[in-house]
Parts: sequence; structure tokens; C-alpha cells
Amino acid sequence: MNANQNLQNPVVVQSLIGAKGLPFYLRCLQSLLDHCREEISLLIHHDGTLMESDLQDIQRQLLGKASFTDPKKSLERTMDNLQGRPHCQSIRRESFWGQEFFDPLFANPDDSISFYLDADILFLRPFCGLFSPSSVNNGALFLRDTQWDAYCLRPWQFLGFGDRPSIVQGITTAVVCWDKEMIDWEYLEWFLGRKDLHNIPEWVLPTAQAGLASRCQARVVSPLQLPNLYPNAKISEKTFGVHLLGSYREHWLPIITGMEEEIEPLEQPMQVLLEPCRPRGPLSYGKNQVTRWINTRLDRW
Repeated sequence: MNANQNLQNPVVVQSLIGAKGLPFYLRCLQSLLDHCREEISLLIHHDGTLMESDLQDIQRQLLGKASFTDPKKSLERTMDNLQGRPHCQSIRRESFWGQEFFDPLFANPDDSISFYLDADILFLRPFCGLFSPSSVNNGALFLRDTQWDAYCLRPWQFLGFGDRPSIVQGITTAVVCWDKEMIDWEYLEWFLGRKDLHNIPEWVLPTAQAGLASRCQARVVSPLQLPNLYPNAKISEKTFGVHLLGSYREHWLPIITGMEEEIEPLEQPMQVLLEPCRPRGPLSYGKNQVTRWINTRLDRW
């Protein structure tokens, strides 16, 4: 059975939110529903901080196009599916990022493809093709990070004998779409168990997914169309959405709000442009780490 037959209609797009920052997240999710030209519905995971009244308010604001998982049942389902993989279970139990990665994979067992995006992506123009099975078949789909390799590794950890990690050039997991059959669970379990490689805890799972991406036909959305808004980011007429990174959101939000008022409607939605993930070696990775140091320590962009 192919992916088209496995997927429900409308396509289920998943996200994860909490009570903190809820108005902003709802603004972003509403922009997704307004501008996506594929027929989608939202399945929202939450961290347990939302009350029943919050869920009802969200339903009203999103015009009934959202449903919700139960955090406790979602955890139980994920842990059951991760039996025999103790390192995967550990990071799911202990980490917000574990919930973000694992729970969408098991929420709809009849779907061969999992479509997930963070609720801090604001869509500005109509688009199509992001939630198409053909964009994900035999691999995965992420956002391209042209600024950093935001991974937890040190350059020298690629070198030496025995099993070593591998990565692709910078990706962010604000968009994570997986052909579930393409996930190399053995590599994932191995990497999550290698605590000596986990130098930046919040970047462990993005690094793990960069390794998984190197083992399949993974692709990225063109950064011209969907950029990560670092301080030096560029927005053009080719941009249909923006990833409002938390560290720079306060700077960018007034700018984006002003832009929204000036954007002229398109006659046709923008077709998503995809690019293949590229492998990253230790030398170029080391150079990228220097760039990150200059950006964050010297505030030079």
C-alpha cells in the first residue's frame, strides 16, 4: 500500500503547544490554516498545562479544525511503541524534545507518513506541496538552517575508530515530516545512548535526526521560502512563511506584522521548493561552529 492510500483525507498535521505563549501559537496555527492550499486538519499535542477551557477556546478560534491528544495516553502509547529501546524511552520520559519527536510518529499508526511542524512558524502567503506524500516518500523533510549546524557534537567526535556519528548540513526540526519506514531505529538508539556526544542537551534530538537524515532520502524546504529568522535573515517575495526563533522573536514580530499588512494577494499559491540534504564533514562542521561562536559571543552577524 502506498503513502497516498495510508494517509487520511484531510492530511493530519501535528504540532505541540503549551499555555505559555498560547496567543502567539494560535496566531501561527491560524495562519497555517488560512494559507495552506492542501486540505489539512490539526492534531495538537500539549504539555499538560492547558485546561479544558483552553482547549475549548482553541477549538473555537481554529473553527473546529483541531483535535487534541491526551498527554498521559500519548505518553503511554509512545512508551509502548518504544519497548526494547531504553535510550529512546529515557529521552521521551525526561525531555520536552522527546515528546515533540516521538509522539507524532505514533499518534496515527495507520498513516505511513507523519507531518509535524512547530507552532512558531507564521505563514504569510498561500502555498502548496508541503504536506504532500511525494515530498516525504522514502525519506524525511526538514527546514534548512543556512546559519548554523545547531547540533550537540564537537568536530573531533566525527574522527576515530568504531561507530561514529554522521550528520547532514544544518537542519532545524521546526518542520519534521517522516516516512516512518525510513527511520533507522538502531542508529537512533545507539546515538541517544552515547552520552559523551551530548554536549548541548537541547540539541541532542536535532542532531539525532540529522544522523537519521544522512541515512535516507531526506530533503529540506528552500530557505528562500521558509527562513529561520536569525538577526541577519532575509525575507523576499519568494517567502511564504517564517520560523520565528524564540531568541529573536521579539525583534522580528513587529517587522513581520507590518509586512503582513502590505503583502498583496497571490493569484496562485506558491509551490514548495525542495532541496536534498547534504552530508556534513568534520572540517566544514568545525568552520560552522566558529560562525556560531562569532554570532553568539561577539554578536556579529
